[in-house]
Amino acid sequence: MRHEQLEQLSDGELVALCRDSGSDQAFNVLYARYRLQLFAYLHRLLPKNRSLVDDFFQQVWIRAVRNWHRYTEQQLLLAWLCTIAHNLVMDHYRSVKNREMLEIHENILSESLSPDEILEQESQQARLKQSIAKLPEAQKEIVQLRAEGLSFKEIAAQKKISINTALGRMHYATANLRKMMQELE
Repeated sequence: MRHEQLEQLSDGELVALCRDSGSDQAFNVLYARYRLQLFAYLHRLLPKNRSLVDDFFQQVWIRAVRNWHRYTEQQLLLAWLCTIAHNLVMDHYRSVKNREMLEIHENILSESLSPDEILEQESQQARLKQSIAKLPEAQKEIVQLRAEGLSFKEIAAQKKISINTALGRMHYATANLRKMMQELE
């Protein structure tokens, strides 16, 4: 099919060509139609971070190509692409959030605590790390996954256990940590 003919097709028809026959020409038409809007959307989500915008722009198109089978003609293609972009960016923020929160927490502590208080807190954190290392493996895994920001539902799915089991292990881990921390004081 000629490029001019492809340009006349609907998004759904072009996606079907991409999905069913892997048409590069159909993809190029879709890319040309939506690249600027998608790039602008990502730029609004990630202001002042051009390198991340470029990375996510490429990742959105890769995900779209891998998931053409999930697109339905009832959806607007641009909305579908923006949903993919939004989810990628939110996943990125979730993974970065814990590191940034730790940095913020450390900065707040360093501004509001005296040197003696900071040393005491660092000592307490070291004792906590030692105590966590002594936990039974199943409890230690739950504590570490929670520290990474995972929900109990996500932990249960990852570990292939029930949510109640994950909650129970966390309960026992907390009780054991309290006991060990009291013994270390």
